[in-house]
Amino acid sequence: MRMEQDLEGPAHIRDHHSQQRNPARHKGAYDCALVLGGGGVKCLAHVGVLETLERMGLKPDLIVGSSIGSVMGGVYAYRNDAAFLRAFALRFAGNPMLKKLERGFSAGPARLMSRLASFCLLSLGFAHSFWTRGLLSAARVKRAYRHVIGENVLSSRIFLLEDTVIPFAALATDLSTSDAIIMTTGDMPDALYASSALPGICKPFQLSGMQLVDGGIVSVIPVMAAHLLGAGKIIAVNTEPAIRRTRFANALGFLDVASSIRGMRWHTLETALADLVITPDSTERYEFYQFSKAEACIDAGRKALTDRRDNIETLITSPPNQAKIAKRIYLERFYPHRII
Repeated sequence: MRMEQDLEGPAHIRDHHSQQRNPARHKGAYDCALVLGGGGVKCLAHVGVLETLERMGLKPDLIVGSSIGSVMGGVYAYRNDAAFLRAFALRFAGNPMLKKLERGFSAGPARLMSRLASFCLLSLGFAHSFWTRGLLSAARVKRAYRHVIGENVLSSRIFLLEDTVIPFAALATDLSTSDAIIMTTGDMPDALYASSALPGICKPFQLSGMQLVDGGIVSVIPVMAAHLLGAGKIIAVNTEPAIRRTRFANALGFLDVASSIRGMRWHTLETALADLVITPDSTERYEFYQFSKAEACIDAGRKALTDRRDNIETLITSPPNQAKIAKRIYLERFYPHRII
């Protein structure tokens, strides 16, 4: 972490064409990284975390995101502006596509016709996914980003990972090799889509022979990715706490929990490698698709960070924990990855 005044001005006022880009900067050593985990709407808690850090006058030296956490982290790293991130997050949550998904995935309404409509929507959606590998394509999701951020940003090729004010990386999974793909260069919308492309909902993103999907498959909280990029100290925001539910509103909730249990062992291990874990506990009551709960999740993130403020101040003035670093180094052999 460093004080805010140590950073450059907002990226959106820079001349992207004359700027000296440095793709290798992510491979250097960083004092303290902020790692933002996945979890659908729960990831909007990251907005509250970043708002509170900004009010404290602190900025991370590196941000690494997985799944929707990469979307929140990437926008903030690029604009260096918590107010803009909040506006982005609320417009993102209000996107018509997400509203339709929430209505379709929610528990059956009381009226018979509404139940029938929801059933038809889900049936058609799953049938379409079966034949086409996903409901949403990269082009469609990038159009949604363009609607949120502005035509002049995403209609060109200047929205690049290496142009961020704060060094940033997005994590994706390569279906062809099962490798964790740590993206530090290239087109930002492509990386954000690949990192958050939930299998069955979004189509894989094709890049240099790789089939990239949601980074949460290999790391819900990409602590190892931050370590591999050179972070000495790591603060992780865990929006996917331990499994506690035994009742499910629908089949989608059942599948979500089953998938979470499958990866829980590595998730627990990787989370323990962080120097400090921020957990917005109140978000656990929400399903990943309930984007109507955006404001509540933002508030949960703000409260969670405020509660750990003393711990953060202690961490940033302390030397790196060599025991933690040694454990991360040992686990590198069990974490196949590529940095691109």
